Amino acid sequence: MRRAAVRILAALSVLTVALLLAGAVYQFGATQLDARAYTAPGRMVDVGGYRLHLYCTGEGARTVILESGLGGGVLDWGSVQPEVARFARVCSYDRAGAGWSEAGPAPRDSRQVVRELHALLGTAGLRPPYVLVGHSLGGLHAQLFASQYPEEVAGVVLVDSTHEGQTARKELPAPSPYYPLLLKAAAPVGVARIFLKFNRPSEHIPEALAPEWAAVYSHTGHLYSGADELLNIQQSMRELRESPMRLDGKPLVVLTRGEWPPASSGEEAERAERVWRELQADLATRSTNARQVIAEKSGHYIQFDEPGLVIDAVRQVVNGAGR
Repeated sequence: MRRAAVRILAALSVLTVALLLAGAVYQFGATQLDARAYTAPGRMVDVGGYRLHLYCTGEGARTVILESGLGGGVLDWGSVQPEVARFARVCSYDRAGAGWSEAGPAPRDSRQVVRELHALLGTAGLRPPYVLVGHSLGGLHAQLFASQYPEEVAGVVLVDSTHEGQTARKELPAPSPYYPLLLKAAAPVGVARIFLKFNRPSEHIPEALAPEWAAVYSHTGHLYSGADELLNIQQSMRELRESPMRLDGKPLVVLTRGEWPPASSGEEAERAERVWRELQADLATRSTNARQVIAEKSGHYIQFDEPGLVIDAVRQVVNGAGR
């Protein structure tokens, strides 16, 4: 019995190693193929020993900066950027390690993200003041940027943005400290790539964009970047609590999802959604010239579900900032 158990364990160990090796080969090969199939639409800008991918389109007196959420990048704005480019200069970018950008130094907290964004905009020759548009965790980064460089910000649009106090509310699910570690373990062996290939954040992602979205966002560096930001999310929230955004009379639009997450139901989910709405309403107090819009047909990714709302909000802030 003992010898049989040893043989079984040995066989399972060999099988596990073989599967991991096969997954690593798959991840490496698929990443190389994707890199040839999907090239960066923008340009690479050095921000101090490493380069970030910046994609700018359109012309106008005002420059709009699009800041994606956790695990996102330039491709998150495929339905928004072309329309905003009709009335303003608009730039999306990939944070360090994400998308087509090169990895940057640790820690990957909001202060570091803001430092890199400021260097990117300056080196690229984009003149302030900017209109910042931040989705989810990108909304947290946008707020800290506005707090640290108030004279360089003309207005803000928050798209179902993270609130710096949300993890203190027991009604809302706290991010698991194990998820980033699991993601880092899964990324190099292709598990996350397979998951992303068959799971998208919104059914409204244009079908033509879906293959590129899955390919670019499943390379190991991109997944590591998201995991590192998630590991530092408490620190990022602490940084904004210590230096909150105050826009005074500058225009601010807060877009809030109207649909609950698909798995949400029952009293607990209702309480969580009420707290989320409460925190979103609080974001709208950061300026005396603010309004909140409920995206009734949208989940968390409003820029995919109802891109027109984001475009209209950006137009409103651009026009208001021009006065």
